[in-house]
Amino acid sequence: MIAFLKSYQTDIMLGLASICLIIALFTALTRTLPLRRKLILLTMEICSATWLFADRVAYIYHGVSGEAGYYAVRISNFLVFLMTVVVLECVNLYMEDVLVSEGGLKRAPVPLLICDYFACVAAVLVIVSQFTGLYYTFDETNTYHRSGLYFISFLFPYSILILMFVMMIVHRKRLKGKVAFSLYLFVVGCISSSLVQLVIYGISWMDMMAVIMVIVVYLFAFLDLNERVEAANRIAINHLRSEQESMKRLFSQTAGVLAVAIDAKDPRTRGSSARVASYAKEIARVAGYDEKDCDEIYYTALLHDVGKISLSDAIVSDENDLTEEESVVFKKHADMGVELLSGITEYPFLKEGARSHHERYDGQGYPEGLKGEEIPVAARIVAVADFYDSMTSRRIFNEPLPQRTVREEILKGAGTEFDPDFVKAVVELIDADTEYQMRVVDDDGNRADTDLAKGGEMHFGEYKEEVSDGIKLSENEIRIQLTVRPDKDAGPEALIPAIVLFDSYDGCTHNDDRSIRALNYLEYAEIWFDGHVVANAARNIDVSAGETESGGQDAAAGSTERLVSYTVTGARFRDHVRLAVSGMGRETVFVVALPDAARFAYMGIAGEHCTIRSTEVAETGVKVAEGDIPRIAEEVSFIDRVEGDIPNVQIEGYRSAWTEPVPLSDGMRLVFHTMSLPTANLIWHCPFILVFSSDDGKPDGPGYRELACIRLDGENATYNGTAQNDTQVNRLEGFDTWDTWKKDNKNGYDCRIDFRRRRNRIVMSTENCGIKVKNTTTVTDRTENIFVTVTGDQCALTDIRVKK
Repeated sequence: MIAFLKSYQTDIMLGLASICLIIALFTALTRTLPLRRKLILLTMEICSATWLFADRVAYIYHGVSGEAGYYAVRISNFLVFLMTVVVLECVNLYMEDVLVSEGGLKRAPVPLLICDYFACVAAVLVIVSQFTGLYYTFDETNTYHRSGLYFISFLFPYSILILMFVMMIVHRKRLKGKVAFSLYLFVVGCISSSLVQLVIYGISWMDMMAVIMVIVVYLFAFLDLNERVEAANRIAINHLRSEQESMKRLFSQTAGVLAVAIDAKDPRTRGSSARVASYAKEIARVAGYDEKDCDEIYYTALLHDVGKISLSDAIVSDENDLTEEESVVFKKHADMGVELLSGITEYPFLKEGARSHHERYDGQGYPEGLKGEEIPVAARIVAVADFYDSMTSRRIFNEPLPQRTVREEILKGAGTEFDPDFVKAVVELIDADTEYQMRVVDDDGNRADTDLAKGGEMHFGEYKEEVSDGIKLSENEIRIQLTVRPDKDAGPEALIPAIVLFDSYDGCTHNDDRSIRALNYLEYAEIWFDGHVVANAARNIDVSAGETESGGQDAAAGSTERLVSYTVTGARFRDHVRLAVSGMGRETVFVVALPDAARFAYMGIAGEHCTIRSTEVAETGVKVAEGDIPRIAEEVSFIDRVEGDIPNVQIEGYRSAWTEPVPLSDGMRLVFHTMSLPTANLIWHCPFILVFSSDDGKPDGPGYRELACIRLDGENATYNGTAQNDTQVNRLEGFDTWDTWKKDNKNGYDCRIDFRRRRNRIVMSTENCGIKVKNTTTVTDRTENIFVTVTGDQCALTDIRVKK
């Protein structure tokens, strides 16, 4: 290794010196370094290159006689010794600069300043040695020889290195990262190589190692600089983002205040603008728009009614009951909104919602009568979002409608009032919103829960002024623990709550005509805990009572307050409900025959001048079956008709029953008579065509895979489908309105479903009540055993035949 270095050390020196000059060029060109540090690094690299070039010349002309050799060896050795001191001083100055500019020191540490003096003394001694032979001499052949005092040449450089190392230890917390690491390497490398230099003569160990470490110092300084520049850029970018967010918040707050001012024109629409904006943003998100577009649509929706500010309060508050002249004035709010928003030049999209949110997809809207995609996207989204809010918000005179009713009304407007694509997005949001979390039900944007089913507490005044939210009854028996505390001076009736047994779209009781109609409210019975009952829509009620083991000790004995505890259990099987009430030493069992099995059954708790708290609401683990609830009325059937190839089926709930499945084959035709049940009142209360595969050919069998579920109104109701479906729906000349379509379903009609199958492609087609439905199912694997059945919601299927 040593022999190799001796042979090629001049070439190594040339390479290292060239690198130093290239680095010096880059340093001179850079603009990101502070001037002082730039000059230090530039001097360091030039002197390092000079150091190695001179050392190389000294080796080349070593022992070469003649005039050229004479001057070459003397000048080159002088530069080697001098540049050693200069490079060390440059590193010392670099360390001083780092400690002052980045380490937080006001001035350089005294030991480093002493190093500056040591460097000056060392440089003077180098010059003196040229005339006195203090460090080295040359013979007549120009051969270099160390003198007896050669060690002095190491004394000051060593002192500088040691003091630098001590300062690095002392200020280690101020010297961090790559800069500190490079300085440690420089000091350790120089000291170790100089020790080797004293032992192994003939190779410039210290010279090459020092230059290598100088290159390392520069590289680490450059990396550190890059990190600082990147950090500065990040700070600048974050600051810019912060400024943008601040401006966005300011705009949002300003727009919010303006929206509040808009809604203040009519107390019934308080909070409407904010809700519409939220709905519009969600619709845009579901429709596939990016975050920027969604934000723009949000603000467009927030200010879509800004033109109403210019209208009188009387016109705004009576917008649904205006004279012809007032209606003309009201419609001008769209143009007024454009004028108000035209000054916001940074957000030109805001005007689109203000101008066009009353346009209709069929061109029957105002102010311009735009049609289809002529209407701006934001305005089309705002239109359907505004409609959803008006249907689901509690106003002073209006109750919110349930999701299923809103869903149907929005579907009715697809292609006429609303863009079908955005109707699809709203329907997707509604279907995913099983807990009805999207709506805001009162004027202040709050949901007022009256739900004892969640362990709450309610106070009751007069009977049925308040009734708790309904608890849905099913085959899974439920138990509720109630504690009743009567009001002061209340009579004995305060200790006897009641159960209101009912059905409605929103699971709540209602007493005004509009809500009863809109929410399809039906009250079956009122059942008091003492055994008294009132049958409303129920066909029959059976009551049986007996004593319990507590013997009337349920009231809190010795308490200063009268407290009574009750346990209520309830379950339902088809059209019968069983309720059991235990309390005050009695257990009373009620069996109620409902009008039919198609409707839901909810029980709400009502009281009179008392406070009721539910301490437990849980399923008992008991599942009722046929015969567990004694039948007290005949079952209502709508399928007592002729049977075809397959038994008739009465479907009373969503996909709660289905026809006997048959293997699907090419050219197969299903023919049956369908009739919606008397309780049906929604579009999807109709038959569904279900295409599936399973190991045993049953929809609830092992290995079940749903391929397609197509409703006869043309909507794809496939759940977790494993195939691709393309559904096409066309309205024929015979189609009037969806209300007419529902009436036709109520009256009943003969339906025909045709199937074509080619390998993995299945085409289903049918026409009914002015609707033509065609669905193409593409099975993505080689499933062979495919079956078809008819299911649905609240419909009766009879005379079912399978034809080829």
